[in-house]
Amino acid sequence: PFAGMMARSKNKKNDDDVFFGKKKTNGPSSSSESAIESAMGTLLDAEQQEKALKTDLLDLMDYLKRGNDIVELRRRGSMIDELVVQARCYQSHSHPNIEKYYTVLERIHTLQERVQALSHLLSNESLQLFPDFLCKKAALKTLGYLDENEAVAVKGRVACEVNTCESLIVTEMVFEGILNELEPTEIVAALSSLVYQQKSDDDEFDVEIPETLLNCCQRMKTIAMNLGQLQKEHGLDVDPIDYTESSLKFGLVHVVYEWAIGVPFSEITQLTTAQEGSIVRCITRLDELCREVRNCARVVGNPTLYRKMEAASTSIKRDIVFAASLYVS
Repeated sequence: PFAGMMARSKNKKNDDDVFFGKKKTNGPSSSSESAIESAMGTLLDAEQQEKALKTDLLDLMDYLKRGNDIVELRRRGSMIDELVVQARCYQSHSHPNIEKYYTVLERIHTLQERVQALSHLLSNESLQLFPDFLCKKAALKTLGYLDENEAVAVKGRVACEVNTCESLIVTEMVFEGILNELEPTEIVAALSSLVYQQKSDDDEFDVEIPETLLNCCQRMKTIAMNLGQLQKEHGLDVDPIDYTESSLKFGLVHVVYEWAIGVPFSEITQLTTAQEGSIVRCITRLDELCREVRNCARVVGNPTLYRKMEAASTSIKRDIVFAASLYVS
């Protein structure tokens, strides 16, 4: 075994330099290399003397008593004894060109390790977000957005139409028919919870809004909770409560409803503590969401919802909210 160690110590540095394209240099490491060669030579001489005297190897197993580490050490010690016996049975162990053969073998193993490292870098397993991708794909399959062949299903096509807010919630609302039961003014008020981004103290529902709108908001909460729970069950780091609170904010539901039925802007600002700019931004984004939901209705073939979404968009596009800006006109 020491013959192989000697060949490895003599040729490792030069072989690595050739492999990585480095030039050979004569530096201060020559003294350390000569010391290593001297130590290896001493070990080789000791091995030859031990073989000539036929001295038995020191069996450390007699000094080991108990414990899991002891069992593992015994197993590894037995493996070393077997390898030593096998190495001495081979004629190549004493071959004069053994250093050359060890160099070639080391080069082969180095290239194999390099190939394995590059293969891992090129594989999907090296991608940091690949596990999340697999979990999300499994969740989409469960929800019916992907079919058995991982092709985009009808629900997936509907979800692709929504870019303004959480597309999963909107898609589930469309397929469950929640919006079909509402009037256009109620639809636009319910959808405002998906585009309003600021958390306020007005998240509790106002008693003056219609009962159908209250029920719709409750069902939206249920849908969001179910979606969050399903994602969590598929291994995603999603808390259902946090997912619901971050996706749905009902602070402007009553404000948007009053705006949709024709209340002046100066009066709806008195219904909430939100800034006027936040109200305008929410309503303008809401108009874009109405167009996206209208496209969803077209994809699924729902003409009733299509006409309601056109009416909902018309109900909020008026007065100062959609007036041309003095800064850009």
